Amino acid sequence: MTALITSQQMEDTWRAVGAFSNSEIRKRQALCGKEQEELTGFVLGFASDLPTEALGLALYVHFVVVEAFRRSGYKFARITPAKIDLAWKNNSAFVNELRAAGRTRMPLSLPAGTASEPAVMQYVIDALMEESDDDPVALADDDFWHIVQVLKTVADCLHDARRGK
Repeated sequence: MTALITSQQMEDTWRAVGAFSNSEIRKRQALCGKEQEELTGFVLGFASDLPTEALGLALYVHFVVVEAFRRSGYKFARITPAKIDLAWKNNSAFVNELRAAGRTRMPLSLPAGTASEPAVMQYVIDALMEESDDDPVALADDDFWHIVQVLKTVADCLHDARRGK
């Protein structure tokens, strides 16, 4: 199945989210939980053990990813815990294979054909690797790979849940 999100859509989305007011962010965060309750619960549950700064970054990147899918114009079926669990297990193997192959965080681009949503995953990787003087977040290697696995699970689940426009 063709990717739903292009690089341009991803860039437009993260720029738009960066300009949201605090009230708009809260409103859309509530919408995330309402539209995909199980998926949002998964992210919160599987990211909750991260250090505070890493957790904040993971939740922000998740928010941008969900917003990109929302802006795609597609409708999405509710994602079940079984589908989330299957995607999580598949992505655990995927991340372990990358690590075993000696892939490092810098620079990281995923091998062609390994992501259902390449533009989304490139955004995730770039956002996790971005060095900001204003708000630096130093991610431990294990935290980086854990967040990649969580957010690839989100992207794969939303990709597979597409129902049409």
